[in-house]
Amino acid sequence: MINLSKIKRFDIVLFASMMIIIIISLTILYSLSLENDNSIQLSYFNRQFIFFLIGLALFLIISFTDYRLIKLVSFFIYILAILLLIFVFFAGQNFSWINLGFAYFQPAELAKIAAILMLAKFWQKSKKAVNTMDMVFSFVIVLPLIYLIIKQPDFGSAMVIVFIWLGIFLLREEDKKRIFGLFLIMILLAASIWLFFLQDYQKQRILTFVNPDSDPLGSSYQVSQSIIAVGSGKILGRGFGLGPQSQLNFLPAGQTDFIFSVIAEEFGLLGSLILILFYIILLYKIIKISTQVYDNFSMIICLGTVLYFFIQIILVIGMNIGLAPVVGLPLPLVSYGGSSLLVSMLLIGIIESIVIHQPFTKNKNTIIL
Repeated sequence: MINLSKIKRFDIVLFASMMIIIIISLTILYSLSLENDNSIQLSYFNRQFIFFLIGLALFLIISFTDYRLIKLVSFFIYILAILLLIFVFFAGQNFSWINLGFAYFQPAELAKIAAILMLAKFWQKSKKAVNTMDMVFSFVIVLPLIYLIIKQPDFGSAMVIVFIWLGIFLLREEDKKRIFGLFLIMILLAASIWLFFLQDYQKQRILTFVNPDSDPLGSSYQVSQSIIAVGSGKILGRGFGLGPQSQLNFLPAGQTDFIFSVIAEEFGLLGSLILILFYIILLYKIIKISTQVYDNFSMIICLGTVLYFFIQIILVIGMNIGLAPVVGLPLPLVSYGGSSLLVSMLLIGIIESIVIHQPFTKNKNTIIL
């Protein structure tokens, strides 16, 4: 039975900002189904709505489950993510999806939450100055996930995990020499990935970003159409279901990678800024919670969640407006995809659990409200 005092601690702002972002997502997915009774796009909306209902149920369950129980099973989640990433090599769909019959599941999304949980568990007892071995061991934890995801190949998701690891490490590190050395290692790692892991089409995406006019009808086509869609929306947009780029299918992957362009086209700069505003409210709230929590595990979960959202938001919006290479990432809580939606909602559910079950703030003997 749920304690009434715990229900009172439920963070309404965190929940409401998440729900508003999801409502924007469902609105856009439905608008894509309007042109010529597009049954395929309507199917995207219907499936996403079902995943939302499942995600909402899981969100509420996780929110009122003590986060310390999640801490206990974090290693099993990590092992499950690794096993599923290995499994897709043998029974996966295009080496990155598992066909469940009624839907496709992407293990790379589970790997992101597994990385955050394991890094939080690793750094939870670290109160002393960070040393080089801490840096090495923390990277060894996420290395199997990164390697298996790159081999799919899914460079975008692997890059998100690298940035989550790097962000958490930099937030704890104070030695400037070690930070400089780390960046040198990252440069060598990036060069190795380019030479030995990236597929030709992935390299072409990066080269296209550097020189967008190199292949306007080929690798540059998606970005060019995306920029046209964003620009045509102007201030107020063309209206619900009235974006020619998205409705007439000039914009590829409008329901996934380039959904921000659809929002900008139909609802303009104003609609885009409203979405970004609620993202800012969501992330600000999580950052504020991270300053109030009692233990390192909770703090790093909060910071890892912020990094998870922030990195993907920046990269996806950046590639939609031509400021970042196309890396095939979902816009959290917005892009079509059940795996991404469920993981995003689960992470926010864990944050709610931290708020509800955290007894005291770090600096004050007061209950978090």
